[in-house]
Amino acid sequence: MASTYTTRIRLEKQGDGENPNSWGAILNQNVIDLVDDAIAAYTTIVVSSADVTLTTADGTSDQARSAFLELSGTVSSSLNILVPEQSKGFIVNDKTTRENSATITVKTDSGSGTAIASGEIRQLVCDKVSVFSLTESTEGLALLSASNTFTDTNTFASAVGFATSVSATEIFASAAAFNSVTTSVQNVGKATFTKQVAGTPVTLTDAASIALNLTTGTNFIVSLGGNRTLENPSNAVVGQTGQIYVIQDGTGSRTLAFGDAYNFPNNSTPVMSTSASSVDLLVYNVRGVSAIDTVFVSSFG
Repeated sequence: MASTYTTRIRLEKQGDGENPNSWGAILNQNVIDLVDDAIAAYTTIVVSSADVTLTTADGTSDQARSAFLELSGTVSSSLNILVPEQSKGFIVNDKTTRENSATITVKTDSGSGTAIASGEIRQLVCDKVSVFSLTESTEGLALLSASNTFTDTNTFASAVGFATSVSATEIFASAAAFNSVTTSVQNVGKATFTKQVAGTPVTLTDAASIALNLTTGTNFIVSLGGNRTLENPSNAVVGQTGQIYVIQDGTGSRTLAFGDAYNFPNNSTPVMSTSASSVDLLVYNVRGVSAIDTVFVSSFG
């Protein structure tokens, strides 16, 4: 009886009584070595501008049996990597150079597939019809769970999804910056917070000209020790909002002028409360880097 081969990874199954003097070598080369390939082989596939069908061979080495596939080369137009219509997993490591917005999709000849982003490492599984991702990647960024830990140096270039709800106590170990604004209370880009994040007011240094750097916070507080001017803010980001508390010192009667970026309703510049230790509030919104729309609320107790 002639040899047959397994369906998925094409291992040789010797027939009864076949190869009486060479069955050991055949077992080693056509079965054990190929199982090793299916578990741990790392194969490089060179791609350019045309579809590539992974090679398949019964009882000998091929590309489709490998566990790990590295894609290399310069890709000038979109193409497919075609895998056999058999159940199998792959880990794909993309090291290609892309031109003309070219895409690479791993698929079967007749089924749907999964796109591989440039520079991405993606775990895939074929169910004999189509190829699916096991990493649930979004633009090259894996879905993050509530148990992930972030340092203050992490940068996310695209949307980040959390698989479960995340409590306020387990997000960041230190100050985190969103679009250059720390402890932001906003929906920044595609990251949505279901609960408000408390922004502790940043104390501004009292001086003849009071500097305001909007990368240091969203909420601020300053105590006037004399007649002052609030300078135009530095590092303003369009859409940033916040509050500035202005407190008279124990003497009171301190005045506050404003840089020309501040806009008030009816073009009416407010006059600060003059009582000693009185508290006023400025609520601002950055409409433009030189347009800070501001509402004045006076005389808090």
